[in-house]
Amino acid sequence: MHKPNTQFFTRLLSAVFPLMLAIAPAHAAYPEKPVRIVVPYAAGGSSDVLARGISEQLARELGQAVVVENRAGAGSMIGTAYVANEAADGYTLLLADVPFTIVPALYSGRVKYDARKDFAPISLIGVSPMYLFVNPQFEARTVAELVAAAKAKPSVISVGSGGNGSLTHLMAELFMLNTGTKLVHIPYKGASASVNDLAGGQIEYSFTTMPTAAALFQAGKIMPIAVSSPERMKETPRVPTFKELDVPNMTVQNWWGLLAPAGVPADVRARLEAAMKNVMQAVPVRQRLESVGVSASADTSGSALQRLVSEDLARWQEVIQRANITFE
Repeated sequence: MHKPNTQFFTRLLSAVFPLMLAIAPAHAAYPEKPVRIVVPYAAGGSSDVLARGISEQLARELGQAVVVENRAGAGSMIGTAYVANEAADGYTLLLADVPFTIVPALYSGRVKYDARKDFAPISLIGVSPMYLFVNPQFEARTVAELVAAAKAKPSVISVGSGGNGSLTHLMAELFMLNTGTKLVHIPYKGASASVNDLAGGQIEYSFTTMPTAAALFQAGKIMPIAVSSPERMKETPRVPTFKELDVPNMTVQNWWGLLAPAGVPADVRARLEAAMKNVMQAVPVRQRLESVGVSASADTSGSALQRLVSEDLARWQEVIQRANITFE
């Protein structure tokens, strides 16, 4: 009877076993430790509320703690750059919003990351439209009337915003570019201050979100005349979209999403994307989003987020260049 060559098999296993270990993914048990969601703003804002709103449910999906970490400063650049330089292992994520696509064009010389190349999209969390509000006492109370008045009196009618370089500012610039009008931009330190002055009659128009303006709107002190969503909002069924009013290129959504550092392994990325799909179907999460005026996205995939990021990077770069907005 032929005896097996045990020495041969021992040598074979000694050669093959290290190769098997090398081939096996080091992240096979992901996640093996807590996952961090970095919010590039101070605690209490909408991005922070959303991050904390999804963290508990995501922890249940992943079977690991999910910790929200605020790294505010430099208009979101500090926290965003931090995540870009972290290991691409799925343990550090970024809660990004529209400024992620505005900042690179505004501060090109100061941005320490590449928004197009340094991140991998994981999940689109939610969207919220922008409204154009008018003081009801002003003579032009529709978009058509505003355009006619602005063309008749260029650089006379005022439009407020939450600050230079904010989305509310860029919406005003986009409106002027798309209607061939020239309004006087009045920047405030925050969108709430802008709508307060709108209600007081110090300015005629302002772009902002409905949650920011809700109290003054319900009191009848300001009036929405257009919304930037693709379709009319169920909360404001009488307010037409810019598309309905034949104002081109004004379908713009404020958005929030999760990004990971570029190079995150494909299986880890797929695990996170699948987990977030389940998270976004949870009723408590949707209720948390609605509490800050955000609608959960029908398509939460990373590819949906990628489309929005790509569109907005191109959109805001063009607006900033055409409007000649420059910051040091």
